[in-house]
Amino acid sequence: MRERPGDRAPRPRSHAPPDAVVIPEDVLDEEGPAVDASQVLAVIEIVSPSSPDNDYVEEISEYPAMGIAHYMIVDPRKGTIEVHSEPCGNRHQRMDPYIYGDLVPFGPWHVETSTFRRYGKAGNDPL
Repeated sequence: MRERPGDRAPRPRSHAPPDAVVIPEDVLDEEGPAVDASQVLAVIEIVSPSSPDNDYVEEISEYPAMGIAHYMIVDPRKGTIEVHSEPCGNRHQRMDPYIYGDLVPFGPWHVETSTFRRYGKAGNDPL
């Protein structure tokens, strides 16, 4: 049988692990150093000032392809947050934008962002 493009699920490239991963607590009891992507409930990435394309371009298609339902991008350069959800193939069908200071719905959780800080901003002022 001959494979056609699109017959196989995309394979994620090898890259650094996400900045934060949400998994069920019972997964911590399993043996081994890695967590299978099917067990991951959500991923959070903090945009690096030196390589923002990793989070906005490359990884944005990898996580839904792995079946990860919730992906949050926190961007301290701009003080913004994107929540991606509803995976379908290699993209999330929904993207909701927020700014620092918002109470951000993220799957079944809410993330308080009023204390998030931007790159290069001194003190406690997150904006």
